[in-house]
Amino acid sequence: MRISFLWVIPLILAMIGGVWTYGVRGKDFLAPPSAVQLDAIRARVEVNLAQQNALPQPEPPPPVVIPTAEPILVVLPKKEVDLGDLTKPLVLTLYNERAPEGSSHLIALAKALEDKGHFNRALLAWERVLDLTRPNGEQFAAASAAIRRIHPTLPSWNSEPSKTIAITLHAGTGKSMAKTLQPVLNQVADDLSIASSGILNFSVKIAAGKSNRTAEGPAPIALWLAGPTKNGSATEVLSFKVDSKEQLRHKILGTIFQLMRGHLNQTTSYTTPAALASDEDPLEALSYRFTRLCWHEFGTSLTLPAQKQLPAPRNP
Repeated sequence: MRISFLWVIPLILAMIGGVWTYGVRGKDFLAPPSAVQLDAIRARVEVNLAQQNALPQPEPPPPVVIPTAEPILVVLPKKEVDLGDLTKPLVLTLYNERAPEGSSHLIALAKALEDKGHFNRALLAWERVLDLTRPNGEQFAAASAAIRRIHPTLPSWNSEPSKTIAITLHAGTGKSMAKTLQPVLNQVADDLSIASSGILNFSVKIAAGKSNRTAEGPAPIALWLAGPTKNGSATEVLSFKVDSKEQLRHKILGTIFQLMRGHLNQTTSYTTPAALASDEDPLEALSYRFTRLCWHEFGTSLTLPAQKQLPAPRNP
């Protein structure tokens, strides 16, 4: 429905006039409010604020947690240890060329060979840790434990008597002590042949002298090891006394350990085995602390001619 133009204009004029009359006419928009008016305004504002504070306030929204990407742990594949040519024949000097790479490398090699079931080669690698490197305490303990674990499960290195190196265990003592000493030394010789994994064959020779009746206690015992030839090399001579027969075997084996250790230190460049502890079994130390290569080198050194000392230079 259309509204006539004659009605529209009067309605607009009436609306404007109403707004002017009731909203604008008589109002002063330029004069500032009086003090009374300001106090009234403040009172109304304070009442409104008090009412708003009395109302329960909404809880703040929880903080927005932006998820961050977790670090990705990249596990690199473990480097395979080069086992070398597994068809090469077993020799006592196997893995000598790897010694410059250090104890850690030889230990990794030995473990890898064990994992693959090559226990003969693993034992040789473990032995290289002891005789050709300078292992720390942890590495020495690991190699010693592995040798003790594997060695008894394998046959002797040399099972042919014709290939053994003959070594004589010499002893010098009084006649009365010689009778007691003979059976003990015979058993020690057999134990040493086994400890060398069949590489050496020990025999016994005792030189019994006159007993000194004026001396108190048992006669002293002197021990040394020598090769098969009359003028061949020999170790130094060490002597000791024992108070009872029960101590004799232990003292003999401990003295032989010292003789071998000192001789290897003077004649080879192999790592010198650690000295015996006071409560240590010397036969066990001879069996596992001296590697089979060191047994062979010890025996070979005693088959060489004794080195003659050069005469001292004369004063001019």
